[in-house]
Amino acid sequence: MHRVVGLSVVLATVLSANAALAQTATTTLQPASGPSSVGVDVWSTLYPRPPQSTITQPTLRAANQPVTSGPVQPVGINAGNVIWYPSITGATFYDDNVFARSSNRVGDWAAIVRPELAWRSNNWANAQVGADAFIEKRWYRQFKSEDQLNGAAQIGGTAQPDANTQLVGRLAYLHAHEDRGTSDSVNTSFARPLAYDQFEAAGAINKRFDRVWTSLGAAGAWIHFQDPTLNGLTISQAYRNGAIVRVPARVGYVIAPSTSVFGEVSVNRRDFRDDAFDSRGYRVVGGMLFEPGAGSRLKGEVFAGYMAQNYNGASFQKVSTWTFGSSLAVLVANNVTAVFEGRRDAREASLSGGQVPGDGVSVVETMAAVRADVLVAPNFVIGGGVAYLSDQYLGANRTDRSWSPLASAKYFVNRNLTLGFDYRYLTFDSSGLGVNGYYKNVYLFSANLRY
Repeated sequence: MHRVVGLSVVLATVLSANAALAQTATTTLQPASGPSSVGVDVWSTLYPRPPQSTITQPTLRAANQPVTSGPVQPVGINAGNVIWYPSITGATFYDDNVFARSSNRVGDWAAIVRPELAWRSNNWANAQVGADAFIEKRWYRQFKSEDQLNGAAQIGGTAQPDANTQLVGRLAYLHAHEDRGTSDSVNTSFARPLAYDQFEAAGAINKRFDRVWTSLGAAGAWIHFQDPTLNGLTISQAYRNGAIVRVPARVGYVIAPSTSVFGEVSVNRRDFRDDAFDSRGYRVVGGMLFEPGAGSRLKGEVFAGYMAQNYNGASFQKVSTWTFGSSLAVLVANNVTAVFEGRRDAREASLSGGQVPGDGVSVVETMAAVRADVLVAPNFVIGGGVAYLSDQYLGANRTDRSWSPLASAKYFVNRNLTLGFDYRYLTFDSSGLGVNGYYKNVYLFSANLRY
């Protein structure tokens, strides 16, 4: 579990230029994530990062969505049945609290270079496929321990065997580093940021029966962390290394063009190398789903209901509470896009970050974020938003809370070049004994060159 503070569109989305931006009057709404058709959402990760995280990861978009969102779309290189989209980003940012400390705060500048290659299928019969990959190098001017090499690749698509059947799937791999100051890594004195590898696979079969539709899916995530060192001692992360599997089933009913109500029953299993952290759970929810289409001003889904999770370890409490989820983009006006994201999940954590055996607890995590982007000129977009994250450690008299407002500006010099600036403020506090709060300011300047 990775817990910190924040807003859903920050460094990773700035660098990949995939934030949900305001569209012109001639384009349809293109949110950065969410389902692209009726059915369970296979595009969202089972192991989400904190919404403010600067961890780089693939953009989770459907294969029929554009490679970037914004007032100007890249041309790409047409190679017959495939269109290629090469790009490279250079960026620099200043973090005034690199190690997420409550005192003795130190800042540093960092530089980033990130080449990326994406492709989309072009006029394939009854199928749409898209893929992207990148490598990102990050250098710090003073604190070389924070230097990173990250990378990711993913492929996803849809196939339609007949008019009423759709197959959807996605594969993704990510190598990255965890942010300093997360709730799981409360000790900010590890020699280096924690590196990890993550592989995900998800798929679903969707069927329509006139105005009724059904969807059955399955998704799995496999995560492995490198063990950090603290004062020369190795700290095991076995409690976080393992697999998560979820099997959801939905039944929906179309109540209006591109609009459905649905019910979902989902079961999950979470297995880690430390068996005490293993759990089984389920959720039952109902909600609304909005498909993309000509003239659509909504895309995504919202739902609410009940969840339960049972853990193996004696120190864990059963989770039994309400839940909700949102991945919704709204075309408020022809030049204004708003994005609403949220979730409430059952998680697990070690109170000491893996240093003390037997201190595992169950966690209820709640996240809510909103962002708006405004096209103030044909080639200039400004944006802003805020997010809230809460981790309630059951039975441990501890709750971690974080806020993160953000402001951004993007100038589209031409179809190929985009310049950007982002400012983000982070604040973290905890009621846990010995868990120190902190705050930081991050200023990011970026240039993205694409074809």
